[in-house]
Amino acid sequence: MPNFLSKLTSCIYRQHSTRNVKRIIPLPTKYFFKLSRFELMPDELIIEIFQYISLMDLFNGFVNLNFRLNFILRYVRLGVFLHQNEDTNKCLLNALYYFSKQIIYIHVDYYPLLNLKYFLNLRSLTIYLPTRNQLLSINSPIMPNLSRLWLGIINRKDQKIIFNILFGNEQFFKLNFCNLFEINLYDNIYPLKSCINIRTLLITNCTTKDFVILLSLLPNLYQLEICISDVLSPTSHNLTNYYHEKLRILKVEFSQKVSQLNILNCLVSFVPYVQRCTLLLDNLFKIRDYAHLQNILIEKFVELREFICSIDYYCQLSSNEMIPKFDRLRIKLPFFQTMRVIPCVKHHEKCARRTWMNKTLIPIF
Repeated sequence: MPNFLSKLTSCIYRQHSTRNVKRIIPLPTKYFFKLSRFELMPDELIIEIFQYISLMDLFNGFVNLNFRLNFILRYVRLGVFLHQNEDTNKCLLNALYYFSKQIIYIHVDYYPLLNLKYFLNLRSLTIYLPTRNQLLSINSPIMPNLSRLWLGIINRKDQKIIFNILFGNEQFFKLNFCNLFEINLYDNIYPLKSCINIRTLLITNCTTKDFVILLSLLPNLYQLEICISDVLSPTSHNLTNYYHEKLRILKVEFSQKVSQLNILNCLVSFVPYVQRCTLLLDNLFKIRDYAHLQNILIEKFVELREFICSIDYYCQLSSNEMIPKFDRLRIKLPFFQTMRVIPCVKHHEKCARRTWMNKTLIPIF
């Protein structure tokens, strides 16, 4: 990239001539306005080229070369990936703030020096370890065009800020995708308002109670991916008769490997119109467990079209009878005929490591 930039800018006309060159009174135009082939390109093509050059190279190689390039640079839309080991790079901060109005997406590991209030046209924001000040800067007056938000681990005492971002008085009008590591709505004491814009929500750590509350706060939610972190029954609140009408894609994983099917049976009763369901389960050994799973899918989902399931097995719990057991399962329950058994690497065909199936129930047009 440095060689490319040096060739690209070597003959670019600069607004101010160097001090060592004496001006000649009869101005020979060809000496003072010599243009490179790069500058002969149309503005649209130069803008397209700038899209493929990193932020630092743009800042160091093209800023203040001449008026035309400065003007063109203001029309470039940029994205930035910031890694944790770059938090002491002062030159990078200068480049970020210089192009702040043109940066449309930011991906950050951990960068506490970054002040988000300058990025007014941001559309996509990803922060793995956001600071409190960065969370406070994520609001609709500062980022009115934000449509995608991805937040990692957040301090428990800063949960209120997340509630205000998503369910406060000044919500994002264009935010349709949100990823959170954790959210605790059940113990929240602050008033929450429904958010009608979010259509896709991913949560790494979610309780069964929060699952139902989220559904009630997101009436237009279309896709939900969660990992259930508890095994409590969600029927202990006053939303037992509630069901979501818009959710069509559901993915559920369990972090605790007990009572999975009982909890699943409760959860899916709130989302009867799901059309594509993905489940990540563990250790379903008995045929009656598979029969229970089949009943949940057939009875609870009224519009299910596609079912994807991956079931992991602990090697030490498997036995030599596992493979024949799956053969009997396919005979007794034709619903699972498409199930594939992936053997354990250690014991090969003697025990199962995982079963996987992708079943289409109704043709998707």
